[in-house]
Amino acid sequence: MFFKKKHPSLDTPMEQFINRENLNTDERAVLDVYLTGAVHALAGANAVQISNARDPLFIIQQDENLDIRQIEDLLADFLEHRPDMQSQPLGLCAVLAVMHRFPV
Repeated sequence: MFFKKKHPSLDTPMEQFINRENLNTDERAVLDVYLTGAVHALAGANAVQISNARDPLFIIQQDENLDIRQIEDLLADFLEHRPDMQSQPLGLCAVLAVMHRFPV
């Protein structure tokens, strides 16, 4: 849990993302920070992934920087096409959504 919620049904970050229209401004800000941090830390959202045999490498691409609205749009589109992923952690889905949009 990120914050003390008024909505007891929003127990996970995924539930908070799916019901983001019902969050107040402070709750929404926390979710935005989480999403941005998860994607940038785990996927290098401002980078393009290249293969390095064992480990992925990322090359910074200045024209590929993503803001939170773009990340949300990518994630919403990803979850629309992959509803089975709604049971997975939100950070994982955010990373997969970005990697799906910018494939190797």
